[in-house]
Amino acid sequence: MATGLFVIYCAITDTNSARVEQTLHKNLAQQIIHYSDDLQQGEISRSALKPAFHSLMLLGPSYEIYITDNRGQLLVYAAEPNKIKRNIIDVKPLERFIKGANYPLYADNPRSPDKQKLFSSAPIFKNSQQIGYVFVILGGDKYDSIVKNLAFDSDMYKILAALIIFFALAFALLVFIFARLVRPISQLDKDMTSFVNSDFTTLSNSTPDQYAANEIINLHNNFGSLESKINKQLTQIKSTEQLRREMLSHISHDLKTPLASLKGYLETWLLQYPEAAGSDFIQVAQKNANQLQRLVEQIIELAQLDSNTVSLYQEPVAVAELAQDVLSKFQLQAQQKNITLSVEPKDPSLQAIADIAKLERVLTNLVDNALRHCQSGDSIKIQLQPKDNQLIISITDSGVGIPKEDVDHIFDAHFRAKNTVNGQQGNSGLGLAIVAKLLSLHHANISVSSVLSQGTTFSFILPTNPTL
Repeated sequence: MATGLFVIYCAITDTNSARVEQTLHKNLAQQIIHYSDDLQQGEISRSALKPAFHSLMLLGPSYEIYITDNRGQLLVYAAEPNKIKRNIIDVKPLERFIKGANYPLYADNPRSPDKQKLFSSAPIFKNSQQIGYVFVILGGDKYDSIVKNLAFDSDMYKILAALIIFFALAFALLVFIFARLVRPISQLDKDMTSFVNSDFTTLSNSTPDQYAANEIINLHNNFGSLESKINKQLTQIKSTEQLRREMLSHISHDLKTPLASLKGYLETWLLQYPEAAGSDFIQVAQKNANQLQRLVEQIIELAQLDSNTVSLYQEPVAVAELAQDVLSKFQLQAQQKNITLSVEPKDPSLQAIADIAKLERVLTNLVDNALRHCQSGDSIKIQLQPKDNQLIISITDSGVGIPKEDVDHIFDAHFRAKNTVNGQQGNSGLGLAIVAKLLSLHHANISVSSVLSQGTTFSFILPTNPTL
């Protein structure tokens, strides 16, 4: 195929070159008549014209000039007689040339018994009667000799061109074949990416390419089956999780009423019989009831956050004042445990964009968590640091710290911490889980750094500009 195209290309190129050359020299024969007084008068003198033709051929080595009669008989020429292979040429191409036929036109070459050449011709008149032709071969023997010497280079160029065309077509064919092979894999990759990006909910509806290899078709079909199974299992998991949350929420709400009644009876008994025997046991029961009530409230709050139905009402919040209010709620408990509470700096101008109720809940849970992990003489500090239209809020304590292996799990609602104080029961972790979810509503992340026996710092960042 490449060879055929190359042959066609060469043929078109040669034809165009011949057309250009003949067009450039179409008036050559007429100009020879114009500059020859004898030919203008219709006088054909061999002795006079032969030297003139010889001179013209010296100026144009590629030209060969002839005078013929109306039948094509050669009358005058500058070549040696032994170089002329035929004395009569066909004049029909000359007549077609004079009449303006489309180029290229070829006529008999007197120096060859069977070849034709490009030419230029013009009629010779005497007393208004045509008596012959001026016939000029374009590209004579000298021209052919030079072309022959350069033929090797020309052939090399043609071979090089053929090779270029061949390799270009071969490359195009390889690209086409590669595309046909890769396209099914690319489609499969696109389907997988789409499935993953849709959180495994959007199933692909593409069909394998009928020209793909059997292995690719089998892979595509297997992926379709796997995709359906994953989607089905994920749907079941989501449904089960939703049922779990609803059940947990219902149970927690059902516990609130009897728990409130139980607390009421315990408080009433302590008020009526403060000095009665067994009051210590009632106080322990009341303490456990308070802890259970707090746990139920946390479960209800966590279930609400998990349901994604919680809305934010963001506004500028004076964080230093809010932090001081939160610490005030724990002041009595801190004094009883000899723990110092503070806010730094106490600058009322430090504001952040947040939902004030939810930010208060975050600070409350973090301070409460810190109190439960501090001992007498420890301190808890809320630090505020403005930076680049943001406010960095840190809650730092000097308590027992968190084991390194527990740091990555403390925000898990199912995680129970081991860093207890004075043998207290490990924390359920719901408070910190609520903190993480409340901050995620603000598009904020909480970080933690801790060293055992030295303390822990929880930090998060809120914007100070409503547009951030």
